[in-house]
Amino acid sequence: MKNLIFDIYNLSHKDKSIKDAVRAFQRAGATVATVDVDPKTKKTLGVEYREVQFAFSDSQQVRFGVNASGDVAQVRLNGQSLPLKNPDDHAAAIKEIVAAMDKGRSKFQQKQARQKVALPGTIRTAAPKIEAVLQHKVTALNAQIADATTKRDSLKAQLGIV
Repeated sequence: MKNLIFDIYNLSHKDKSIKDAVRAFQRAGATVATVDVDPKTKKTLGVEYREVQFAFSDSQQVRFGVNASGDVAQVRLNGQSLPLKNPDDHAAAIKEIVAAMDKGRSKFQQKQARQKVALPGTIRTAAPKIEAVLQHKVTALNAQIADATTKRDSLKAQLGIV
C-alpha cells in the first residue's frame, strides 16, 4: 500500500484516500463501521488541519488530524493521543493503531459498560409498578410471619414450653 495523501480542502467520506484507509484498517483486522469527515478546517498554533473520524464495530474511535500537506499529523484513539513509531509508513501506522485498539479493547469495553445512559423521557417501563406490587407482597408476607410468630408463642405459653 502506498502512503495515503488526503486533500483537506476537497475531503469527503467518498474520497479515494478515505476508502484506501478503510481498506487498510480492514486488512489489519479492524472493521470500520462509519467514517465522519469534519466539514470545516481548523487552525491550531498556525497549522491548518481537518479531522477524519473512523468508528469501528466495537465502538472504538480513531481520529486523524490531517494537515494541509495531506499528511496525518495527529492520531487520537478513543480520545487519547496515540504516538506512532512509523508515522511516515501509513500501512505500518494503521497496523500499529489496530494493535493499540486490540490491546486496549477490554479496558475500553469495561469503561463503556460503567457509563450510565439516561433513558429518554418517552420510554416507559413497568419496573415502578412491578416494584410496588412486590413491595405490597413483602409487606403482606411480613404481616403473616408476625401473626404466625404470635400464634406460635401463645401455643408455647399454653403448653408451658419456654
